[in-house]
Amino acid sequence: MPKEEIYQAGSVRYLQFHHLQSAGLLHGFTLRQGGVSRPPYASLNMGLHVGDDEQAVRANRRLAAAALGYPAASVVVGEQVHGTLIAHATPELAGRGHASMTDALPGTDGLICTDPGVVLMAHAADCTILFFFDPVKRCIGLAHAGWRGAVAGMGPLMVEALLKLGCRPQNIRAALAPTIGPCCYQVGENVIEQVPQEWRAQVIHRAAAAYYFDLPELQRLQLQAAGIKAENLIKSDFCTACRPDLFYSYRAAGGQTGRMAGLISMKW
Repeated sequence: MPKEEIYQAGSVRYLQFHHLQSAGLLHGFTLRQGGVSRPPYASLNMGLHVGDDEQAVRANRRLAAAALGYPAASVVVGEQVHGTLIAHATPELAGRGHASMTDALPGTDGLICTDPGVVLMAHAADCTILFFFDPVKRCIGLAHAGWRGAVAGMGPLMVEALLKLGCRPQNIRAALAPTIGPCCYQVGENVIEQVPQEWRAQVIHRAAAAYYFDLPELQRLQLQAAGIKAENLIKSDFCTACRPDLFYSYRAAGGQTGRMAGLISMKW
């Protein structure tokens, strides 16, 4: 059984992880096809903050909601500032950040939830979206982490937040969505010097005169160190920069592009 698979509903294509395909759990990572946005955001841009026509983005979000089967008004979105602030999403927050970024949860890059029916959403176009689910305690989490969030420990901080809700690390299932890979993510000393020393040799690779950063591998190592079992942790094999046919890539596009969305919700 493949660890990740691409599905299609209507015009919308999305990726799912097999160990999160649990009864009562909804999740997905949208691809870039099947929406109404025009270039350079074509076509299923899910980000309201990138300069795209907001009406088109709202239409794309409605398409994704119909494809995945969730009510659009139940979505909660964080502002995403490349930080490590984690918010507890409750039913009272439903709709925040869905129709406009003006009411997204301020300064928030991570979301946790214990209530069914609340849909957590995060956006990325090279950064990592991290999915979390504890089927025993019935808790979910979703986080956005680029290199700043990763070196600051966003993944372990999400695990810590879930433990405070009563989860046990051995029960938590986690997944790292498609991210820019070490094949394409060239970095300078300003990034390298902030990567934790204990993992630097494993995630910084030299090729010719350049250095490349394995961002998803750093987060996999961090999550395992935080107690997530290897068999409960999936790291996508896709590189966003290598597959412009499937994904938006901020770096490959030179900065102006759309965003994929990660979504997770407990249906009951």
